[in-house]
Amino acid sequence: MSAVCGIYQYNGSSIPPQTGSTMMKELRVFEADAEGTWQKGQLFLGWRAQHITPESVREILPYHDEASGLTITADAIIDNRGELFDKLAVQHCHRADLADSMLILRAYQKWGGRCPEHLLGDFAFAIWDERGQELFCAVDPAGRRTFYYHRSAGLFAFCTLLKPLFVPAKIVKRYDETWLADFLAMPCVSHQLDPELTIYEDIYLLPAGHNLTVRSGGMVKQAYWRPQGEPKIRLKSDQEYESAFREVLREAVRCRLRSIRPAAAMMSGGLDSTSLACMAAKEAAKAGGRFPAFTALPMEGYRDWLPDDTLADESSYVEAVREQAGNIDVTYCRCEGRHPLSGTGRLFAVLEQPYKIFENLYWVDAIMAAAGRLGVGAMLSGTYGNDTISFGYIVPHLRYLFRTGRWHRLVPESWHFIKEERHPFRELLLLLMTLLPYNIQKNIFQHMDPGRLRSALALSPINPEFACRISVAKRFDGFEYDPLFISHLDPLETRLKRLGLAAFSHTGPITVKLGLAHKMSYRDPTVDRRVIDFCLRIPEGQYVRAGQERSLLRRAMTGILPDKVRLNTGERGRQSADWAQRLEASWPELAAEIRSIGDLEAEREYLDIARIHRFVDRVDITKDHAASNPNLRMLVRSLILSRFLRSDLNAAQ
Repeated sequence: MSAVCGIYQYNGSSIPPQTGSTMMKELRVFEADAEGTWQKGQLFLGWRAQHITPESVREILPYHDEASGLTITADAIIDNRGELFDKLAVQHCHRADLADSMLILRAYQKWGGRCPEHLLGDFAFAIWDERGQELFCAVDPAGRRTFYYHRSAGLFAFCTLLKPLFVPAKIVKRYDETWLADFLAMPCVSHQLDPELTIYEDIYLLPAGHNLTVRSGGMVKQAYWRPQGEPKIRLKSDQEYESAFREVLREAVRCRLRSIRPAAAMMSGGLDSTSLACMAAKEAAKAGGRFPAFTALPMEGYRDWLPDDTLADESSYVEAVREQAGNIDVTYCRCEGRHPLSGTGRLFAVLEQPYKIFENLYWVDAIMAAAGRLGVGAMLSGTYGNDTISFGYIVPHLRYLFRTGRWHRLVPESWHFIKEERHPFRELLLLLMTLLPYNIQKNIFQHMDPGRLRSALALSPINPEFACRISVAKRFDGFEYDPLFISHLDPLETRLKRLGLAAFSHTGPITVKLGLAHKMSYRDPTVDRRVIDFCLRIPEGQYVRAGQERSLLRRAMTGILPDKVRLNTGERGRQSADWAQRLEASWPELAAEIRSIGDLEAEREYLDIARIHRFVDRVDITKDHAASNPNLRMLVRSLILSRFLRSDLNAAQ
């Protein structure tokens, strides 16, 4: 894990020495093992590193190569080192010590601007070409490292973090109101529709799978990789698909365990995280080692309000995995004393923005803190597993069979679907509705299921006047965003949307900054480019079989996962089911704070103050099922934004 920064005065003027040093000072908000700078005339590059991989211990950046005139700074963990060694003809005696940044530099020397196409892993880097007088920058395909930038007349500046960019840019700190409108209006937990926007005006995020080149004549930005479903992979049998899938996933897990400190995993009782943990544990066992995993549990005294088929405590499934693996050590974290509004000030300082993932963030942060105390250096997660390794949902699958005319499979799969449902005719009607054009579905749902519309609207605390001024409705249409979440896409379309740039721009900055805060690499094998490519290109029929959803992963994990987990279709875990109950003891103080929202001018500008004040007295926090109340979520989101605005104002004074 590293943070990088840089300034390029492409108008030819020299950079004052104090500008770079002040920028580096802003990067010292997190602990690091090494740092370095390089400055020459119109260019400054900086680097501040946390040692994670064996090679990073000896890495010294920025690095200037006199022979080629190239200078690099990088935040990178490259996962296909062996492949690159061969492609770049690196001698075997030099391979063990060669840092990832040097591999990137050699790749650039061989392939130029196409070098990111050959790199696998998590990376963001900048290479200054003195001879060509251009700065080349790139981020990895899933945006697992951040690259913020600002460009104005004669100046280009970049950084892993937002705040340091205000040093060279000398811009007035103003909120990007379009970002704020997206943040408030979208009922989901995502932050923005546009993957390049940030909370601040004139500071942008380089999207996943993109590179940009800056010259005196301007800036060119382009995509070098996007998820796609072609060309299709055709194998001879189910067994071949399962074997190939296991091999791709095993390698994605294996390469992410490269750390000078122990690797671990966040593990629930579901298919994705348990599969990753079991594969990682098998790798650890080869060296006679053990593998740590961390699981969040509900608070002591939690009052269960969930349906019979939904679990807040998944420890019985976790224990089944631990017993079968034999070398997994589970740490259970109840996060006692924490709730969704604990430590918001510190989290604002870490994330540099407000957030909507309050239901999960507090326990993710607590688990990483606990793992850090045990010396963990790399934390595996399976954030995108539902869209890659464990994809396979019956309704999109049936819609796909219908649209492609696969009648011989549609009839038996529909029969399995009907047999498994408690209300088969209702579910069949809903399925038939998904075959209709989206606008017709929308009108039907608004009449048949008005509660869905009310819930979506309830989650959005945006000031209606502000929403009108920013044209939120037009933005939703322009980005094809559906606040009602009506299912109408086929399986490939669904995954391409969920693996889109906006999704990566939402999760990437959060995991990068949490990792830096805890001196830990936060890594997700489910967005390995090889995993995405394989999962999108195999036939759709591999994912649903005889009515069984997520069929490929279940079949492939035979003998690896215990059947209690692998074949479980009757119970689902629900993380953070206790989040509202955790707020109860503090609610009188929190309610009083919510009533004060509106004292700040910015709060009145962006938030629907009257609605917030109206519902703070209507929400009953003492009800066991308060966590399912969208109005309570709206109030918590409003309070988080209010706290951020006030903390940002105080910091500026």
